[in-house]
Amino acid sequence: MDKLFFRLGMLSGPWWVVTLAIFGALYPNYSHLYKAVSELGAFGAPHALAMNVLCLFLTGLFVILSGVGFRNFLLKQQYSTSAAWWVVILGVMLAGASVPADMDLRFASPWTVLHGIFVLLGVVPFFVASWKTHRALRDLNIQSRVVSHFPVLIIPVFLLHGLLDQGGLVQRLTILIVLTWVGLLSRHVSKAKCT
Repeated sequence: MDKLFFRLGMLSGPWWVVTLAIFGALYPNYSHLYKAVSELGAFGAPHALAMNVLCLFLTGLFVILSGVGFRNFLLKQQYSTSAAWWVVILGVMLAGASVPADMDLRFASPWTVLHGIFVLLGVVPFFVASWKTHRALRDLNIQSRVVSHFPVLIIPVFLLHGLLDQGGLVQRLTILIVLTWVGLLSRHVSKAKCT
């Protein structure tokens, strides 16, 4: 079962990109450069429910299951599972972003507030998970430079928020870094041979 979970973790990034492209194409005058991903699943958007379930919720579920596979791997190594739980929390935050936002009422809507909490706080589990994962892999002597150092890419991407007038593009790069890291971690752990 863990192999399936790791495959879903590896699939999370490509799945998100493909579903995002499909729903972006179905939304009239939608721009991936300037518009937020949330607008595709907001109240009143065409195919909002399908977008929220297929793109956001399922991507988060894939990350959650990858975290469960990582947890099982760490248990077999008799190592602390806290890094894996942070991956699970990251998946919950990604799945939680499927709560639709109300683009008209903005933060006067409880839906938008809840959506905003999942989106804005979602980066915290990523930072904690990547740091704890680096330590876990190092302690188990299966460290991967790519898995350990890839999350650093998120820093220059965050800085682009202030430099580019293309918030949609920057948001997508941020999410893609997170999902690529989950895929790299899933691949590395699924192939790891521990002593």
